[in-house]
Amino acid sequence: MNNSTKKTAWLEMFPHEFHQEMERAPVCYMPYGPAEPHGVYNALGLDFIECEAILHDAARAHGGIVAPPFAWHVQEQQYYDWEKDCCGMGMGMSSSLPEELFLHNVLHHIRNFDSKGFKAAILVSGHFLADLTADMTMLAEYYLRRTGSPMRISAGTYERFYNDGSFDDHAGIIETSLLMYYRPELVDLSLIGKPLAVPEHIAGGNNDYDPYCAPKGFGRDGYDKFPSADIGKAVAENMVKSLGKEKKRLLNEYCEKPDYKPPSILDTEDIWHRFIKLCSRYLTLTATRREAENGIFPVFPGWEELGE
Repeated sequence: MNNSTKKTAWLEMFPHEFHQEMERAPVCYMPYGPAEPHGVYNALGLDFIECEAILHDAARAHGGIVAPPFAWHVQEQQYYDWEKDCCGMGMGMSSSLPEELFLHNVLHHIRNFDSKGFKAAILVSGHFLADLTADMTMLAEYYLRRTGSPMRISAGTYERFYNDGSFDDHAGIIETSLLMYYRPELVDLSLIGKPLAVPEHIAGGNNDYDPYCAPKGFGRDGYDKFPSADIGKAVAENMVKSLGKEKKRLLNEYCEKPDYKPPSILDTEDIWHRFIKLCSRYLTLTATRREAENGIFPVFPGWEELGE
């Protein structure tokens, strides 16, 4: 855990500190993640808490500013109630937004970073929703095409910054180890395998998972090691190093446009409505729903084909 006293949070900086850091390293890190169950042994905020912590470590190591938190995400979906259908829970615990509302917020985050003068933005989600990276990247690309902004943007889920093997399953060893490293008081491995101390209408779990969607056999059969803060430290350091390379790449790609003016909030709303009109059927978050309904998954044809 990095205990440096260097300020990295936008919310904690004085105006002169914000401007100084912008001059030194004009990159903004944006953490995303919901509250959602990660086994009975992890705090609900695992996705967001460890994502934000990794980005603060990256800012301390490589420079930059971590944006104000956004701990709301896509979880409850119209065609699939994840918490009930997968976890067998009687009550949802996720901090959920509709799919399009989440992306709408992301667009305004991008515009805000652009209007402040950041040269690069790294948008990272701790929530491993399938193909979320493609949707966030499509949105970022459209913003840059419509505005002509010189800002460089990298968007996606944070396992893409892990370069030492594959990320394990939801609430598995790597995720649990990261939380043990950053916030050990929010992990209680003694709860594994114990009866749930919650009301009956909330309790659940199905035959393939431990209660609240822990991987099958976690902490018992099928695993040759247990999570630890040491594992979490190694994973975090790997990601921080990778984020440093990404920051350097984005800033190297930046090319100043002296006459560029960022869009207003109203202009950004126009960009949003144009984006949804053109692209909603190609977004994974919405196209997946259509696939569940009729078996068709529309393929994004490219911006030129769409006339953009």
